[in-house]
Amino acid sequence: MHRNSLKGLLRHEVGKALEWADAGPADVVVGADGPGWLAHCPEWPGSAGAAALVHAGFERLRDRRGMEQLNEVGRALASEQNLDRLLDLILTHGRGLVRAEAGSIYLALDGETGRELLFAHTQNARVDLPYHRFRVPVSVDSMAGFTALTGETLNIPDVYLIGPEAPYRFNPSFDVQAGYRTTSMLVIPLTDTEGQVLGVLQFINRLDEAGTPEPFGGEQERLALSLAGQAGVAMRNAKLRADIEALFEHFVNASVTAIEQRDPVTSGHSGRVAQLTVGLAEAVNRTSGGPFGTTRFSSAQLRELRYASLLHDFGKVGVREEVLVKSKKLPPGRLELLLQRLRQRQGELAMARLRGDWEAGRSFDPGAWAALMRAQEEEAGQLMAALIRSNEPTVLSQEVADGLGLMERLSYTRWDGQAAGILEPADLAALSIRKGSLSEAERLEIESHVTHTFNFLARIPWTADLAGIPGIAYAHHERLNGKGYPRRLLEADIPVQSRAMAIADIFDALTAQDRPYKAAVPLTRSLDILAQDARDGHVDPDLLQIFIEARVFDRTQPAP
Repeated sequence: MHRNSLKGLLRHEVGKALEWADAGPADVVVGADGPGWLAHCPEWPGSAGAAALVHAGFERLRDRRGMEQLNEVGRALASEQNLDRLLDLILTHGRGLVRAEAGSIYLALDGETGRELLFAHTQNARVDLPYHRFRVPVSVDSMAGFTALTGETLNIPDVYLIGPEAPYRFNPSFDVQAGYRTTSMLVIPLTDTEGQVLGVLQFINRLDEAGTPEPFGGEQERLALSLAGQAGVAMRNAKLRADIEALFEHFVNASVTAIEQRDPVTSGHSGRVAQLTVGLAEAVNRTSGGPFGTTRFSSAQLRELRYASLLHDFGKVGVREEVLVKSKKLPPGRLELLLQRLRQRQGELAMARLRGDWEAGRSFDPGAWAALMRAQEEEAGQLMAALIRSNEPTVLSQEVADGLGLMERLSYTRWDGQAAGILEPADLAALSIRKGSLSEAERLEIESHVTHTFNFLARIPWTADLAGIPGIAYAHHERLNGKGYPRRLLEADIPVQSRAMAIADIFDALTAQDRPYKAAVPLTRSLDILAQDARDGHVDPDLLQIFIEARVFDRTQPAP
């Protein structure tokens, strides 16, 4: 009796959602024992009173579910840091909240002539047409522009019936193009915590149970406004993060420029190493078997690796320039001075011969003099050639080393008339370097750039997803057999990212075509050298195999 009298008093949506129970507990308990979660009256209050209780319980339940949905949406929005994906989430969740068939988002931006709205994202469950981003000036002529300027919410039952007193009008061009019918529209400002309008959120065509467009009600407006508040904060956070990422990007690029200006000879090296290292990491991501079959780098880790690779040589700014750019064994200008001393010695020997003949009363013999000049010129030429050869940063041959030993005993006359050795101890030490152009002290100074890099990078307040940059760069000269530097780490202590960077660094050093002091090593020979390094325990053989099989090296090699 009570149920029958109550049914006719309930709204359609309430009656449809109602499930009867014989006793509590339940959401609403009327005229029965047991607790009611949302409304409770143990005595029968009459049909009208019971209907009022049921309606009140239904509204409380709907509010609670709406809050639960909003909380769920808030968590989803807070976890997304990419702005484009965030916009998609806002529309997807927002349309679900208010049961809208379609929606779009405009972003408020500064244009050349004033504020503009960027049509940034759209969704439509009925039609699927490609869309293009475009900008329009902020103006009250459009509904989005009106809301952006005034901060007011528009809830329009039928956009084709907007009264003449309204300053805005509906643009039917999309409807005409797509064969669509826009009816109801809810236009809401997206604001941050400071009240600044970040954009405009539009929901189109709320659908009833039958899928027919109907106006948006007050409840949907309240939900949409709550969503817009959450979305505005999430958008502001995403924008701040994007700004921070852009700041880091510019900082890294500026740092690379500083490195290359300090050492122009290796210009482009950092960028190529970054391309190769990231390329190798991406190839690891595609590997399904072997030791790295389960290793995967996220997009954030790839970005971290790219920055570490770009900055891996930044510590070179702490190395003396004369050491950093030293391409020969002797300092600039020193070879010319030593050659001049050899030439001076040749002249001094000729003058001594002339003086000896004059003091002995011997007459001048043109033939003997010419033979002497030829012999001295030949000797001087051989000495000069040996000096030039020994100054090159190649492996010092025994023949050249023996020539240096003979040259050590040669002397010339200084400006003050005193005899002095042509080669000073520092010259002899430099020219006696067995391989390369650096002395042991200079080599250690060059190697110190790794520690300088770490100390510099460790002082930067990186975000959490970039915190590994200093450690990755710090280990890129370590070797699996413990013979690297500066810490002589063993394989287990060297990050995979650093091992990948080591391969890229060695490969680019071998194949670089812009080094004035050496010719580029051919690709095949470079890969053979890396293979030997792997056999000797310098680089990771499994990573090198991926590097070769995936042809990662093609990223920096000139097109044939």
